[in-house]
Amino acid sequence: MMIRESNMNFGKFEDSQVFQIEKCEQYQKGLKLKGIKSCEFILRKGKKLYFVEAKTSCPKQITADSSEEKIKKYHDYVNDILSKMKHSLNLYSAILLNRYPSEDVSETMRSNDLSNLEIMFVLVVKNAEKEWLAPFADVFNKALYSELQIWKPSHFL
Repeated sequence: MMIRESNMNFGKFEDSQVFQIEKCEQYQKGLKLKGIKSCEFILRKGKKLYFVEAKTSCPKQITADSSEEKIKKYHDYVNDILSKMKHSLNLYSAILLNRYPSEDVSETMRSNDLSNLEIMFVLVVKNAEKEWLAPFADVFNKALYSELQIWKPSHFL
């Protein structure tokens, strides 16, 4: 399976390794209409479970002299990504707890014992300078502190 998001190609993955949460029926026909957000897909690879969000661009880091408009756009961008990650983790967990049907989720992705998997939140930005991304990791790691403590992912990439 090849996944194309934000003008980028991800994979070649086995179908069983990927849950395209953004395209699943539970999300598309119900939750999306209620303001719930979703990352692009969830990938199980080795001992890791990646929650992947793809963007074509990202704003530069804000500074003390940034305009109010730039500050607002920056915070809106960050909050959108945070919501997508949190909501995706919650929806995936709810599916595993049988709160929603699991027919869109492969047996590999709903294995009985996922306890040994490391959860990774990943933001991939196609058109960003490397120095823009390091501050984002810090912002997201701080904003996701509670989730990082509860779910024990190592960090936001």
